[in-house]
Amino acid sequence: MTTTPRNADDEDTGDESQPTWNVDIAGRLAHTTTAITEFQHHIARLTLLRAHLLSARDGTLTATWRDNLSRTLAEPDGLPPAQHQARVDAATELANLPPADWEPDHGVGWRASLDAWFEAIKQCLTDTDDTEQRLRTQTGINLATSIAGTAIDRDLATASYRAGMAAAGLDVDWYDWLLERVHQWPDKQRRSYQLDLMTLEPTYRESIEQLPSYWR
Repeated sequence: MTTTPRNADDEDTGDESQPTWNVDIAGRLAHTTTAITEFQHHIARLTLLRAHLLSARDGTLTATWRDNLSRTLAEPDGLPPAQHQARVDAATELANLPPADWEPDHGVGWRASLDAWFEAIKQCLTDTDDTEQRLRTQTGINLATSIAGTAIDRDLATASYRAGMAAAGLDVDWYDWLLERVHQWPDKQRRSYQLDLMTLEPTYRESIEQLPSYWR
């Protein structure tokens, strides 16, 4: 029987490298985890910003909203630690934004306040789309339903902007414009709800066609 001699380099050193497939999986998992963490932070900030922008438009935003935001979100909320921390970090970032004309009592007049609000909420919705698209590109997670939702939110924001101008006395149609847009919404549940709201709620027009007193 012939025995093939072994070189010293062939000796088992006990330090074998990981299989390529194992390294690839670990790298992909780390990449996905990082992408999801970044997504949670950005989407938490954008969600909070949008909520406060809507509150500003409704006339219910307080002048101390920044202080209230940081204090409230620091409290326990029952979320997993990572999500809770994302909300706390987002609140801190939002509370430290530069003052904006859409905030209460800036004394710039209704038009400047309304314009600033519209630009801010449009940018917020665009950033939301971009954040969700980035997650999809990096991880393959598809949030197409959420992206379709921001298109609907963009219609509602535009209608609110037009309604604000109408409330100030300008000849601007918003109701019929929005009604036409709603009929084109792909989300049946949101479409039906909005149509019922617009056609059955007697105070709907009045609630939308108004300007906050702190913008005047």
